[in-house]
Amino acid sequence: MSRRLIAIAIVASSGLAHGDDVPPATTTAPGTITSDPTAITETPAKPTATDDLGDQGIGVTTGLATGGRVTAGGLRITGHYLYQLSSQDWFDGTAAFTFGGGAAACFRDRMDAVVCDHGLADGGSIEIAAGVRRMFAGQGPFRPFARAAVGVSYVRFGDDDLSGLAIPFHVGGGVRARVSPGVAIVGLGEVTLGFGRFGRGLGLEPQFGLAVTAGAEFRLP
Repeated sequence: MSRRLIAIAIVASSGLAHGDDVPPATTTAPGTITSDPTAITETPAKPTATDDLGDQGIGVTTGLATGGRVTAGGLRITGHYLYQLSSQDWFDGTAAFTFGGGAAACFRDRMDAVVCDHGLADGGSIEIAAGVRRMFAGQGPFRPFARAAVGVSYVRFGDDDLSGLAIPFHVGGGVRARVSPGVAIVGLGEVTLGFGRFGRGLGLEPQFGLAVTAGAEFRLP
């Protein structure tokens, strides 16, 4: 009898020892896919403004500018040079040319003072400006921005033989739409405020205008 008890005890001990090596059963809901918990899933990084613009870029835009009185208006063509200043800010230097028409519109009033009343698309100007463009978070290929700049402008109304030197301030914003790596379409709207000194007895005169332009920008290597 004692020998049978000893044999049963040995068999039971052996079964328990083997049972310790069996991993515990796990249950999952039907249709659930299990994966290795140690696996690392990498999410592709979204393109940043730096990836989109690069350290430097150039661009050209064209559109319409409105003027009036002694502010030139008409077709505007602008060249841009962009240089990165920080993660969100780029230097935006421009050279802008405005081509308008119009006839003579300066005369002397009853007080013998010179008055000029040019139209919205009269005159012409050449301007060099320095500004800063602040880029905001993008939505897909679109990236909005704000821009502020100050410039020096030579303004002329040929039919009146009137010219002057102006200091315009620009405030506006726009959006860039990336069409391929290093190439984007850009649209910009801005308000121009400032002052200028003109001949023919006019002296210091205000400058006020609006401009809407669109074009393309290219990232430099």
